[in-house]
Amino acid sequence: MTSAPVSRWSPIARQVLRPPLRDLRFWLVQAVVVGLVMTHLALDIVLSAEPSSIPAGVPVALLLAPVSYAALRYGLSGSVATALWATLLWLPDLLLPDNRGHPGNDLIELALVIVVAVFVGHHIDAERAEHARAQRAATGQQVAEARYRQLFHTNAAPILVTSEQGTVLDANPAARALVRGAIVGRGVSEILAGGPALAAGRPGQVIAMPVADSGVRYYRVNVAEVPTNPGQEPVRQLVLQDITEDRVEGDRAHRFAELLLKVQEEERRRIARELHDEPLQLLVHLARMIERLEADPAARPDGLAGARDQILDIAARLRAVVAGLRPAALEQLGLVAALRGFLADVAEATDLHTDLMVCGEPVRLAPDLELSAYRVTQEAANNVIRHADAGNLTVTVVFTDREVRIRVADDGRGFDPGAVDAQRGTGHLGMPGMHERAALAGGQLTVSSQPGRGTVIEVVLPVAEHPAESRPA
Repeated sequence: MTSAPVSRWSPIARQVLRPPLRDLRFWLVQAVVVGLVMTHLALDIVLSAEPSSIPAGVPVALLLAPVSYAALRYGLSGSVATALWATLLWLPDLLLPDNRGHPGNDLIELALVIVVAVFVGHHIDAERAEHARAQRAATGQQVAEARYRQLFHTNAAPILVTSEQGTVLDANPAARALVRGAIVGRGVSEILAGGPALAAGRPGQVIAMPVADSGVRYYRVNVAEVPTNPGQEPVRQLVLQDITEDRVEGDRAHRFAELLLKVQEEERRRIARELHDEPLQLLVHLARMIERLEADPAARPDGLAGARDQILDIAARLRAVVAGLRPAALEQLGLVAALRGFLADVAEATDLHTDLMVCGEPVRLAPDLELSAYRVTQEAANNVIRHADAGNLTVTVVFTDREVRIRVADDGRGFDPGAVDAQRGTGHLGMPGMHERAALAGGQLTVSSQPGRGTVIEVVLPVAEHPAESRPA
């Protein structure tokens, strides 16, 4: 129960016990006190036999002058030290015989001097502490405001400070670069075309803004209330978060999903057509041939030989269909062998001269990584066959400890890579499919081409993200 009062008075005690002894002016004040005390003592000794013309209490009251000065100058430490020093020096006067020093009156007046010293000194210290706290608060506010202004002006996101009615009060450089013409003093709905929703401060709204040299960009508007002093008009801060890349990526993924569904349906129809047009028809023909052999035993030797050849033909055709779905060499022998077989088939079926170059030590990769690398290469080669009108096709595979790099180059007609997005709405995956497959595998695909100078497609796939047994291929 006594800890609170002790903790409250301990700072005061430390101040009292630390007078400003190193200050010369403090000692001048003490010298004045010594002069007053010695003068009063001399008067009491010399004028003790005669009635004094000095009013009672006047000498002690004079001590209030140096005590008050010490309080104003040094606070509680200076005033209390001066009052105690004066009381100590006054003791010889109080001990004069025959009541010459008027001890009764002087003791009361000295007590009043000490009380005044404590009260005035403590009040001065409290005022100084309050003033210091106010200064620190003001300095902290200035520092915080300076930091806010620095962040406000250097932020890459456009920021608008608006009134409650939606009038722009301030804007950072990014916002001024986004909006043409003057911006301060205009309405938010006029500048950002956000309608009344932005003026009302509704957060999370997405707006489209035409930007010079960048086309249309999309921004999500985040609204925050800015603290203001009492009595000031409330203001809002509108931060425009650029979500163009996320929106484009989302649209691209949506279009890719649509194209993927279309390609899957086309692939199902192709497989059904291939099975119906060739193997199924051959099986029906084989069944009829067996029926004839059953009816005509004399024709069985020749008929059985024809039936055997037809069965082998059906097996070859089914094997081709299965190889188109997933090449067996990829699972059994690895990426290099599968690519070598694929390029051999391309060279046999077309007029292209194909070449496969392997750098580094070929190793087996994770199944999903090998499939992604094979499909990207397959799609790139098919694009060369369909569109490039090339004579040579070179595939280079580079194995390292951290990645596998595949480069598909041709000497065909080339194209403008900037116009590749136009292919996304044609119902074919093409380049978007290769980009998406490389991205799903954690890699990156780049396209280099110029009209008339051929095309180079390079895909880099990280091996570390697809752990597999590093066995020789």
